[in-house]
Amino acid sequence: MQTETITYDRTIINAALDYTRAAVNDAILALVDEKRAVPGAYQPLYEILADYPLRRGKSLRPTMCISTTRAAGGYGHLALTASAALELYHNAFLIHDDIEDGSESRRGKETLHALVGIPRAVNAGDATNVLAVSLLVNNLTFIGVTKALHVLHEVEHMARQAVEGQAMELDWVARNACDLGDQDYFMMCAKKTCWYSFITPMRIGFIIGSPAAQAADLSHPLESITDFGMHLGIAFQIQDDLLNLEGSLEKYGKEIGGDIYEGKRTLMLNHVLAHSKESARLQEIMARPRKDKTEEDARFVLAEMSACGSLEHGHQVARIHARKAAELFGKMDFLAAISPLRPGERWEEETVDRRFLGELVNYVVYRDL
Repeated sequence: MQTETITYDRTIINAALDYTRAAVNDAILALVDEKRAVPGAYQPLYEILADYPLRRGKSLRPTMCISTTRAAGGYGHLALTASAALELYHNAFLIHDDIEDGSESRRGKETLHALVGIPRAVNAGDATNVLAVSLLVNNLTFIGVTKALHVLHEVEHMARQAVEGQAMELDWVARNACDLGDQDYFMMCAKKTCWYSFITPMRIGFIIGSPAAQAADLSHPLESITDFGMHLGIAFQIQDDLLNLEGSLEKYGKEIGGDIYEGKRTLMLNHVLAHSKESARLQEIMARPRKDKTEEDARFVLAEMSACGSLEHGHQVARIHARKAAELFGKMDFLAAISPLRPGERWEEETVDRRFLGELVNYVVYRDL
């Protein structure tokens, strides 16, 4: 495959992510400290709860949320509570996903269930969801009843879509589905990735930042955000799946080839199953549980993906969706081009605005972590 020039601004991406990550981590730590200080609180639980959120993740969701808030005309700090809630939901999903997938590493360390056991990890994931609910309740104080209820509705829709998408993926693995195409993958990806990783953070950000509060006044911008986030999310997930096959453990933070061992129906796996002359052997490998797959099996699957053009197909499809996202983003004139810091705004990184959202379009397909 021909090497392409990376065309996203690393300075904007890194500055926005780093600042937001620190702000969200502070908010989460403050919440954990508040709950552990309640008389009778069981202290060891809160030690576990601080694990995943403080491992160095990308913090894409909170940064998108606050960027959209500021680009819509709102103060960045008013979206911090909702953004921290989204990050907690994300970490709860990760804890449970890692258990369901039998994953071994997360963000460069052992998965939580490997460290504390499955029962305690499941409970920690449940508790992380409870903490997120606490933040959504706190939102009443910061953004008022009407917007807080809008946000709660968005979170409910996001969570339902995510668990439906996860159910689809788990069912495909359980029945060793070998008859799936690109559209099946897009449907699963829309539910599991697009809503909770892209669409909902930006929709919530716009609801918080917009001077309008009524649903009728928000409908058109929210529809545009949904279309943009759908294409952006598909491009992101395909690249994430490619990094699982081609990336480095040091940067990616998860085991390379883990999706093959777990039997995940990625765009590339669906493609190779449909095009390889060794499809029968591939199906037999994918039918085995994770513990019975070998390094030789994983190397064979990856070699077939390369020989059949499945990896190149993934790169091409990801870039098609990124280009469509760029086209849609250019029409989102309800977001200001630049949102300077304003008096009274308790936020200090001004690139957390439309500029960050614009750089995301190329970041999602050219990133290496």
